[in-house]
Amino acid sequence: MGSIMLTEEYLQKIIQISLGSSPENMLKTSIEICTELLGGDGGSILGEEGPALQFLFSSAEELIGVNVPFDSIAGITINKNMIVYTHAPSDKRHFDGIDKQLAKQTDYLLSIPIPSIRPSSDNNKTAKNAGALQILFNKNIYPELDVENGAQEFDLADFKNSKLYTGKLQDIFFLLPIIAFSMEVMTLRQTSYQVIHELKNKMISSLSWIEYLKEDLSGINPEILNNDDIKEDLNLAESAVHEGSKLAKNYLQLTKIYSPEFSSCNVNDVLKGTASSAKALAANLGIEGLTIDLKLSENIKNCELDSEKLKMAFFNICKNALEALAEFKTKNPKLSFSSEVNEGKLFISIADNGPGMPPEIADNLFIPFKTKKEGGTGLGLTIAKKIIDLHVGRIVCKTSKDGTKFEILI
Repeated sequence: MGSIMLTEEYLQKIIQISLGSSPENMLKTSIEICTELLGGDGGSILGEEGPALQFLFSSAEELIGVNVPFDSIAGITINKNMIVYTHAPSDKRHFDGIDKQLAKQTDYLLSIPIPSIRPSSDNNKTAKNAGALQILFNKNIYPELDVENGAQEFDLADFKNSKLYTGKLQDIFFLLPIIAFSMEVMTLRQTSYQVIHELKNKMISSLSWIEYLKEDLSGINPEILNNDDIKEDLNLAESAVHEGSKLAKNYLQLTKIYSPEFSSCNVNDVLKGTASSAKALAANLGIEGLTIDLKLSENIKNCELDSEKLKMAFFNICKNALEALAEFKTKNPKLSFSSEVNEGKLFISIADNGPGMPPEIADNLFIPFKTKKEGGTGLGLTIAKKIIDLHVGRIVCKTSKDGTKFEILI
């Protein structure tokens, strides 16, 4: 098999996991592919984390999160845009804290800069590298290089014109932008999670301060809280804070779905659990006489799914349906669930007998923050679609005056 065929094979694997996995799993798969391509014994991805260099991902899990000095081999690779091939025991720049952590000596090490996907702020300079990809070997893969007597370092452009840049190593460079993208997504997700989490805490604190304000106003002038304008202002303030807190909570839910945990389960059990939760929600919404119709195929076998996140997706669909049934006071309200299997694919549907949706709503169902509901965030169905995406599935909505149906293929 030639180099181009190898590239196509492994790129297809990377693309598949990028559609249905977290950035951490994308990095894990990238390391596995790079190690397999080069015949290595393991690999790591390092990048800047605050004031330090850190193992962002590694085939040796105990290294993840470990800091290394900037004058290490990884630091030189990143900051000087150099490819370094070295015999670690002979290289003083090798951070031996790694070997102590693993209780194993690193032998030969190939360190490759990972180009950033961010554009350079200076047109005369190369964009800053995102990190370093390091592959370990227990034997010298370049016997023509006497690295026991000194590391071999190559400027990136010179290396690509050398005899070393052949075959499978070329395939590694095809993967570097995908690795850089995964690193960027992981960083953005972590940053956004921290910001939104702090925002949620501020919202909760604001509600407490509004209550203290009411107490202070009441102490100064008890009659002031009976003023219609004051009451309206306070209610609007509380409502805005509640909506902001709800938005932050839903956004945190959205960030967490990118860490799926697949295990063997039966989608029929997930649908039954969803139906029970939907029935409880219907009671809270004041919907009386809700009928739950379950038509679940007995031919469905266990398969690898994230049952908790799928239930979240299904429940978000049901929540939208039940809110519509409650709002329009639909007579003989009904939720229908069905499942079947065909050619190894799961077909699932969740339907209601509500009044349906107008086109302007139906066309924007899965777009974040597009909602017509009072106090809604517009993230419920976005989260549902993202969860189906993580299962490499498809979801479509069909609506009419006789009701709305979501059809899911996994």
